[in-house]
Amino acid sequence: MTAPSDTATPLLLRTARSLRDALDRREISAVELLDEQLVRYEALNPSLNLVVATDIEGARAAAKAADAAMARGEAGPLAGIPMTIKDVFEVVGMPATCGIPELAEHRPARDADAVEALRAAGAVIWGKTNVPTGAVDHQSFNPIYGISRNPWNLDRTTGGSSGGAAAAVAAGLTSIELGSDIGGSIRVPSHFCGVYGSKPSWGVVSGRGHIPPMPGARGKTPLGVYGPIARSAFDLEWVLDIIVGPDDLDRKAYSIALPPSRHKRIGDFRIGLWLDAYPLDDAYRNAIEIFVDRIERIGAKVDRNARPNVDPSINFDTYLAVLMALEGAGAPDNAYAEQVAAGEAAEPGSYAAVIGKAMSQNVRSLGAAEERRHAIMAQWRAFFADYDLLICPIFPCVAFPHDPSGNGHMAQYDRRLIVNGKPIPYLDGLKWPGLATLSELPATAVPTGILADGLPTGVQIIAPYLEDRTTLRFAQLLERELGSGYRVPPGCD
Repeated sequence: MTAPSDTATPLLLRTARSLRDALDRREISAVELLDEQLVRYEALNPSLNLVVATDIEGARAAAKAADAAMARGEAGPLAGIPMTIKDVFEVVGMPATCGIPELAEHRPARDADAVEALRAAGAVIWGKTNVPTGAVDHQSFNPIYGISRNPWNLDRTTGGSSGGAAAAVAAGLTSIELGSDIGGSIRVPSHFCGVYGSKPSWGVVSGRGHIPPMPGARGKTPLGVYGPIARSAFDLEWVLDIIVGPDDLDRKAYSIALPPSRHKRIGDFRIGLWLDAYPLDDAYRNAIEIFVDRIERIGAKVDRNARPNVDPSINFDTYLAVLMALEGAGAPDNAYAEQVAAGEAAEPGSYAAVIGKAMSQNVRSLGAAEERRHAIMAQWRAFFADYDLLICPIFPCVAFPHDPSGNGHMAQYDRRLIVNGKPIPYLDGLKWPGLATLSELPATAVPTGILADGLPTGVQIIAPYLEDRTTLRFAQLLERELGSGYRVPPGCD
């Protein structure tokens, strides 16, 4: 299925596929396209602070090589496409900091595996985008590079941890990005900034060269996944096909081939809708319901009462137990001791207490959590025997005002989100993303094109494990039939 034409759109706001078509038609060269991208970066980035490091010399060399390869008819699929990379991936020619001050001068000698695949496909990688410290927050700010601002409203967050990435795509500073997700880090920024994002099934894209864990580790992190962000669902699948594959140690034994979508037509998909599992602001809920009404009018069959037999509370408790065990295992000794001590002193049932206990749990306790996780996976498999997709929110609300209060990760215990005029715990923002993450399911963030409080809204469309093409195909059908959900932010046209 081909993507809708966007040739009437300004060049740097087109899809990546459209840019490649323009390069193939020799309407512009890769060097000229890079130059135009850099002019836009210089105009918009000072107020947004999304791109935090650059390798202009290396990018120019890559663009010249792409022009030469296209002239010979030997170009890769991404040849000549200028792009940025989230600053958790190691990229030769630029720092890889993950927002951690101790890594401010870390300059890797080798690309991360996913970055290596993008380069081999001809991508012209020219910049790195901002993240929260340690890639652990719903916002993107850190002591090295400062705070990133949402192009829809400079007073609002971009989301985290792929916040700089999603906002750069929204603002036209790049057409595609490489993000990562363990707590909604692709999906939440995509929702906040009004773009598309793909959280793949666990294990289908190599994480070697991703931080965390710290540089030098293999990077096969449980729950953690790595995937594309773009202005089109067609671009998502295009890029995912390039980066899918095992890490360098496993390639000698196997490759990965994702199965085709279950269906090709909108009317053939069996879809559930889940809006009441966790807190949800009414303005955002209304936008989702309008969106679902629209997709029903173009033939989608949505069962508004269908959802897996998963207890939302048990799912979240299990997710925290597994996620925070990973956080504790990878934390520096002083940070680990601080969070465990804070948990022991905290009120029982509070996030500080729950997280402190999860970080210090024994193998028996973690094993029990893993058993619960696999039981929940089985409940999802049973649901997907009768349904193909589940639509649900990504976060309790739309992009919220910047809140850099406090120091370190534990500051998040004291922050609040405002939902329907009332404060809820900041870390409740992990609940909706955790539905798909705990069970390793693919989830595509799709912008609805509907604003709430003047800000973008998105939904996550969840599919069965390893059936990434099912959710991507449905997203593409929506894009073709409804028009792209991406809208240009004010001042970025």
